Amino acid sequence: MRTATALRSRVVAALSDYVEAVAWSPSGHALVVGSMAGEAGILAPEADGWRPFERDHALGTTVVGWSPDGRFVATGGRDGRVRLWDPESGALIAEESGRGWVGALAWRPDSSECAASIGREVVRLGISGATLRHDPIESTVTSMAWTPDGRRLGVGAYGGLWWYEGDAAPVRRFEWVGAVLTLAIAPNAKHVASGNQDHTVHCWKLWSGSDFQMSGYAAKIQLVAWSPDSRHLAVGSIGEVTIWDFAGRGPQGSRPISIDAHERHLVGLAFVPGRRDRLMSAGADGLVRIWAVDRTKARIEAECRFDETPAAAVCSPDGRSIAVTTAEGSVHLVELD
Repeated sequence: MRTATALRSRVVAALSDYVEAVAWSPSGHALVVGSMAGEAGILAPEADGWRPFERDHALGTTVVGWSPDGRFVATGGRDGRVRLWDPESGALIAEESGRGWVGALAWRPDSSECAASIGREVVRLGISGATLRHDPIESTVTSMAWTPDGRRLGVGAYGGLWWYEGDAAPVRRFEWVGAVLTLAIAPNAKHVASGNQDHTVHCWKLWSGSDFQMSGYAAKIQLVAWSPDSRHLAVGSIGEVTIWDFAGRGPQGSRPISIDAHERHLVGLAFVPGRRDRLMSAGADGLVRIWAVDRTKARIEAECRFDETPAAAVCSPDGRSIAVTTAEGSVHLVELD
C-alpha cells in the first residue's frame, strides 16, 4: 500500500475563538477571516499579518466572502448585520440589518453586488452602498449561489430553491418538500445540486428544472462540491464522501465512488482548483487529506494532521495552499507544492 505524503502546516494567525468563516482573495495572497468572538478582518500571511476591521459582529461572525475582482469583502454575523468593506483601507462601504442571523452570502461574478441571507430575508447590497433588494422568503435561508454568468441567483431554504433573474424579485422556484442545507452550481451551468436535511442529494437541470435525486445516505448532507470540469460531484455526509460521475447519461442508476474519509464530521470538501482529479477533504478528526480520484476509486495521496480541531478548510485559487481554521481560534496554512 502506498504511504500518503505528510503535508506540513504553519500557524499564521491566532484569534480569540472558534474560526469557521474564511475565504481567499482572488489573488491568493490574503484571507478574510471571522471568529465566533465577532472578530473579522484581513489576514495576509506573507505581508502585514492580521488587520481587524473596526466593528465586530456581536455574538459571532458567521460568513465572509471576497468579491471576484478583489476590491471588496463582505462579512455577516449573528447580530443580523451584513457589511461590505474595503480590504485595503478597512473602510466600511455598506451595511444592512434584519431579523435573524446571517447564514449565507454570495458575490455576483461581476462584483457589482453581494447577496446575503438574514433569517428569512434575502438582502442584496451594491458596492455603491445602496441596498438593491430586501425580499422575504417563506422559510429560513440556508444557502445561495450565482450562476457563472451572473444572470441568476439561487436561494436555498425549506421547500426548494428560489431563483432571481437579474435585478428582479424571485420569478421561479424549484420545489422540494424538505430542507435544503447547501447548494452548488456546476461550473458549466448545466446542473445545480442541493444537499438536504432528509439525507438526500437533489439535482436539477438548471434551465429546464427537470430533476432527480441520490439517496441512501445515513445522515444529512453537509457539503457538496463540483469538479472544475463539472464531471464529478463530491458529497459529504458525516465523515463519508461519495463522488458521482455526471459524464454521459449522468449518475442515475449508477454507483458512486465511496470513501470513509474521516472518523468525525467533515468541515471542508472541495476539488483542488485546476485539478479535476484531486479532492480535498477536512474533518473534525484533525485530518486534512488530498485524494487522487480516477474513474472507479479514490486513494489518499497526502495528508496533514492537526493537534487542534479543524473548523473549516478552503483551497487557494491557484490550488497551491489550503487555509485551515480551528475551533481553538488558529488559522493554519498548508502548502501543497
